[in-house]
Amino acid sequence: MEKVGILAFTDRGKLMASKVAGRLSAECELEIFDHKGKAKDYLKENFDQKDTFIFICAAGIAVRMIAPLIKSKDVDPAVIVMDEFGQYVIPILSGHLGGANEAGERIASVIGATLVLTTATDINEKFAVDVWSKYADCKIIDVSCIKTVSAAILRGEKVGFESGFPFEGKVPEELTLDAANLGICVSLSDKLKPFPQTFNMVPKIVTMGIGCRKNTSVEQFEKFVLGVLEENKVSIHAIEKIASIDIKKYEKCILAFSDKYQIPFITYSAEELNAAKGDFEVSDFVKSITGVDNICERSASLGSGNGRRILSKTSGGGVTCALAMKDWKCKF
Repeated sequence: MEKVGILAFTDRGKLMASKVAGRLSAECELEIFDHKGKAKDYLKENFDQKDTFIFICAAGIAVRMIAPLIKSKDVDPAVIVMDEFGQYVIPILSGHLGGANEAGERIASVIGATLVLTTATDINEKFAVDVWSKYADCKIIDVSCIKTVSAAILRGEKVGFESGFPFEGKVPEELTLDAANLGICVSLSDKLKPFPQTFNMVPKIVTMGIGCRKNTSVEQFEKFVLGVLEENKVSIHAIEKIASIDIKKYEKCILAFSDKYQIPFITYSAEELNAAKGDFEVSDFVKSITGVDNICERSASLGSGNGRRILSKTSGGGVTCALAMKDWKCKF
């Protein structure tokens, strides 16, 4: 559930905070902070912990408070400013990737306020690469592309678009499938450069099925897995989840990798793995120990919703790895 912090510093502002909280409480985890003297401490402690902050005060106050905490548009939370009468809702940080514009629209709707957008692509009704990336669940490898691509589109230039995935819907008129100097490449690899100036986007659609010997070292596991991904031209950003058998639920090397790269780790029982559909490489030795003839391929299959296997069982250093990709399209 989305975590939201509301900051208000006047009596009227506190009343508006209560009104907003009441309208959003069913869909958000809300916290109201109303002690101005310690607001900077509160923000410092919570800036990386919450998804959205709503300031009910002058925009200048909000800007001064968040300025020292801002890092990058791909990690900063959404920040919204409202006046204490609830007339206007203004997203001021992370409008697209952080979802401030979307949250602002929702807030304005439930309290009957006017939404004020200042992002150029929105007010000009143009394709926004960061909005599309969030909708498509793609990782933008270089966030500077947001500014570069948006600037080109606002100048009326066509931006190239290339993808090995099928398309669904009408390609926006701001994009071209023909040659271009500047373009977006959507691929499992983050290193393809089909345009002179290429910005890579990677869909998070691959499940990495894993098996390993007990107590495999963290370093050995990471080296093997990263090597497999590099050899097969699959970006770490394409990995949606890591999957294995439940007896590996507390395996240190897998947990450490999951934590370091912020990739969810899920497990299945032997019964669930044995029920997986498909043709899998059989290991009688593995079956004698775990009750399953192949852990990595079966885990990858289940985790991807029985998706297409893009890498069969690969072994090294006591680790086995397989990759499967769920069905995905470039939807517009």
